[in-house]
Amino acid sequence: MKNEKLKVESEKFMERNFDYKELSNINNAKTEESYVNPHISTRKISVRQVMILFFFASVSGITRIVSPESGKILSKASWLSPFIAILPVLLLIAVLNRIIVRYPEKSLSQIIETIFGDIIGRIILLLFFIHTLFFIAVFARNFGEKFISSIFPNVAPSFFVIILLMFAVFAVRRNIESFARFAEFSFILICAGFIIAFIIAVFHINPKNLYPVTYYDAVPILKSSVPLISLWSLLTFSLFLGDNMRYAGNASENSKSVKTATKFMLIIALFNFLATMLVIGIFNAETVSNMSMPYFMVFKSIKTTGLIQSFETFFIIFWAFTDFIMISYYMFILSKIFKSLFAVEKPRLFMPVMGFVIFMLIFIIGENNFEVEYFYTNILSYSSVILGFIFPFILLAVGKIRRLI
Repeated sequence: MKNEKLKVESEKFMERNFDYKELSNINNAKTEESYVNPHISTRKISVRQVMILFFFASVSGITRIVSPESGKILSKASWLSPFIAILPVLLLIAVLNRIIVRYPEKSLSQIIETIFGDIIGRIILLLFFIHTLFFIAVFARNFGEKFISSIFPNVAPSFFVIILLMFAVFAVRRNIESFARFAEFSFILICAGFIIAFIIAVFHINPKNLYPVTYYDAVPILKSSVPLISLWSLLTFSLFLGDNMRYAGNASENSKSVKTATKFMLIIALFNFLATMLVIGIFNAETVSNMSMPYFMVFKSIKTTGLIQSFETFFIIFWAFTDFIMISYYMFILSKIFKSLFAVEKPRLFMPVMGFVIFMLIFIIGENNFEVEYFYTNILSYSSVILGFIFPFILLAVGKIRRLI
């Protein structure tokens, strides 16, 4: 009896010990899973940081919205166009969210290849790759033109372009997490500087250049909103950084991410509204449409007494800094497309080569600034709308048909 009793107690002890070990193993497994779970990884950037990077890209991009080529559709009421352009972009955010919910923390390259297959997917990625190359080349060329048109007229623009590309390549060879934190910190400084500049510049606005606005201005407002839609539709390109983003895909995080994206798009729209109101209000629509750098001329024309004698220096630092973040941001996107398109493990090693290719494209797209403006306004802006705005709807539709979204 004693032996049987001891045997039963021994079996119960072993069962309890086994349960304890099994529970311990399960807890350890959960701990390890949460440690490697990309949803809580500290090596990823947030939706807020992505939108801040896109904010800098949009701020830098508005220098091309008003130019002698695109300024043909500029009117006295064009300062209202951001409120019209924001509407389709908010719809775009909803479509992109539907895609991200189905493929959380997946890059757009992976999503395209999953939905369209390997062959068609690579063709689409090639189109994105070519577009991004030319887009960077146009804005890098514009960066050099800003300096020779403002403070260094006797220096070749290629000198400033080389410096910009060198800094951008250096930034891309590091991790995007550090770059996003740098942009997040800079966002506060840039906003504070712009607010101060706007407060001073607003006193130079002539109300006659802005009013009256009648129903006859409805069509001009719609036309002048098209360049903004083209620029803001590039928000789609941010999804190429999807595998570096923290996006859990659950209901609460999903709602929070949509609100964050919407909030920053409204900030971008407000920024464009104030900037356009300044250039049209200080000059007038006809004069602005014939200027190559109207935003620079706004700050150059403002003279104040006291410590600040001119805003020219602030303008150059402001736009040079935003151009650097914009070019670096799209270089990160370019590296992601390059990685999927050519199946390379370390695309950052090829970025110096990509920088050289971009430098060559700068001289291919036009011999002078007028040809570059024509290329951007009549070719690149339309391809931006196709790839950035129309394509997400096609992607969502095909995904629905194939039951992949």
